[in-house]
Amino acid sequence: MNRREILKTGLAASLAAGTTMNADAQNTEANHYYELRTYHLRNDLNNPRRIQDFFQQHFFPMAKRQGIGPVGCFTVASGMQSPALIVLIDYPSLGELQAATGRMNGDKDFAAAWRAFEAANELPYVRYESTLLRAFDGHPKVELPPTDAKRPGRLFELRTYESKNAFSLRDKIEMFNQAEIKVFRDSGFAPVFFGEAVAGTNLPHLTYMVAFDDMAARDKAWGAFGTNEEFKKIRNKPGWTDPEAVSNIYGSFLRPTAFSQIR
Repeated sequence: MNRREILKTGLAASLAAGTTMNADAQNTEANHYYELRTYHLRNDLNNPRRIQDFFQQHFFPMAKRQGIGPVGCFTVASGMQSPALIVLIDYPSLGELQAATGRMNGDKDFAAAWRAFEAANELPYVRYESTLLRAFDGHPKVELPPTDAKRPGRLFELRTYESKNAFSLRDKIEMFNQAEIKVFRDSGFAPVFFGEAVAGTNLPHLTYMVAFDDMAARDKAWGAFGTNEEFKKIRNKPGWTDPEAVSNIYGSFLRPTAFSQIR
């Protein structure tokens, strides 16, 4: 498959993989589904903003017309291969993801802009990855931080926890659902999403995003988290300890683009 075909087939491939999940997951309409895309950008571009321009001028207006989202768009500050563009799309259900894909493909203005974008000599990215995530029961959909047009964009932390197997991942998710998300809030975090990966690479894993005003606020919140009395109790519960539930942790810091709906 060439690079131009990847953009066309990414959502469909994620959906096809997602439909192989068990019936309980498929029938849980309360939990939203997220597509998390990572575009690995080229360094040798005459116009490095071309992919951002495409999303700002064409993808986001199409998403608004078709009732898709909210949609977040971020650049990498640190902790991840850069340059890159991170795109997060919220869908109320798997069925809505499929329906939204149909509406997107049928949007004539967007289809024309998409074709023109791909018709250029070189796409502005080398590859892109797509992960489909199912929202946690304790945080069932994207939570938008309070907006203020005059304030600068927040600092977002994107973290991925890999687990040894599906059962240890289930235990870690239960820890979040029962207690850890509340500890985050009590410690000064602004949770954006928590999701279990149901299709993508390096399974099994979970990914979540939290927001802070700046790095100083982030450091203060994590400090409060580490000394929180409730967290001290739950971190030692059998099945919830890091050695049992988590095998690897990856984190990165993101900055929202000016047009991101999550900022």
